[in-house]
Amino acid sequence: MTTAVPTPPPRSEQPLGNVLRPIHEAWVREARRFLEPALKPGADFWTRWAAIRYLSDDFREQYRLERALADEIRSFLPAETAERLVREGDVLVRKRLELDRIGRRRGTAEEVADGTRELLEQLGLWLVELELAAARITCGELPSEGAALLTHLEGGRKVEQ
Repeated sequence: MTTAVPTPPPRSEQPLGNVLRPIHEAWVREARRFLEPALKPGADFWTRWAAIRYLSDDFREQYRLERALADEIRSFLPAETAERLVREGDVLVRKRLELDRIGRRRGTAEEVADGTRELLEQLGLWLVELELAAARITCGELPSEGAALLTHLEGGRKVEQ
């Protein structure tokens, strides 16, 4: 007996939260790959510097795109949810900036490790909140700019199904 594989709904009917999940999982994997070496107690300056460079370049660009998408869906969300996404996103930015400031100095391995843990935790929290907020929005409901941002996010991630 052959079991029929259900056909996924058309892209326009797919919940945005479901589409974002693999993109976010890929981003968290990437962030861990670049940042976790800085968590080691004996991480040297250059290991920390590599993590800071990642935060200043790739991480910041990915955040910029995600935040722009979050701004595009704000009108679909209850005010409290939209405000929470903004607040949590702002916390993530502050943690990234603080880590950047600390990581550029020598003798800060312990502070960088603590800040890196906090940043990874905040990233995970913010992304889950974004997915939950987007769960009731279909991809077809996105304004054109939001659809373009989603396409860009999908193209920039090595999404593993």
